[in-house]
Amino acid sequence: MAEMNWNVRVPRMDEIVRSWEKRTSGSAPERIDPGSSLGADDRLFPEFTVSSAAWHGLVTAVEHTGFTFTALSATRTMYPSAYYTVLRTALLGAAQAVWVLAPASREERQKRALTIAATNTAERRKFVNDLPAATDELRVLRDAEAAKQEQVLLDIDAAAQRLGYQAGKGALWRVNATDVIKKAAVVALDPPVRDAPLMFWRMTSGHVHGHAYTRWLQIERENILQGTNGTSWVRATADLDEVGPVAAACVMLTSTAWKQWDERRIDHRTSGV
Repeated sequence: MAEMNWNVRVPRMDEIVRSWEKRTSGSAPERIDPGSSLGADDRLFPEFTVSSAAWHGLVTAVEHTGFTFTALSATRTMYPSAYYTVLRTALLGAAQAVWVLAPASREERQKRALTIAATNTAERRKFVNDLPAATDELRVLRDAEAAKQEQVLLDIDAAAQRLGYQAGKGALWRVNATDVIKKAAVVALDPPVRDAPLMFWRMTSGHVHGHAYTRWLQIERENILQGTNGTSWVRATADLDEVGPVAAACVMLTSTAWKQWDERRIDHRTSGV
């Protein structure tokens, strides 16, 4: 098999992502047929829909992958870690969309959507609680907003009870990003490459959190400078052969998510498809 030429593949992936941007650039999500699978999913819990969880994942994946390709083209510069931090967000967005749409069981799809909603609400509650409030008036406003988030968690828990789960469980559901990546890879990728997204997820985590170990992986011998006091200075580098596969994983997961989205949002009985 001929060696992969990322100078050719990246522009092709860029074209694909630009076509997706046209789909996500509207003022509202794409139409969901009332008689479709996704339409039925959304009717049970209109406040916490499967479609909104999936659409947010798609929008996030397309935006961040598109930004990566834009930056590559505009700067012609291979930044050692910046592309990875952006692609990490794209990877999780795409995986989240695949993860929430994949189950054959409607109950499981709804549980996953509720899990995403509970995670988002809990994080928003943390944000609100940490808002500075220098006056009594601001403290009242902050506390009122925090109380709203507590109520949303109670509403999510009530929805979970309607699915048959014990009271108090749903409010505590949280997304495990690593598990989402693993499960999405099983759905979207062939066995020989299913481990790649998890590897990329771990690697990009180091870049996002500023850990040195990921930069150590990018060191070449000619970029090691020995200091006079026994220390060494190194320079991390990146190239398209390293960034390209991470972008490809994002594109492949996003492509699967779009296929699932179209399969579930269209009423195939009336569409003629």
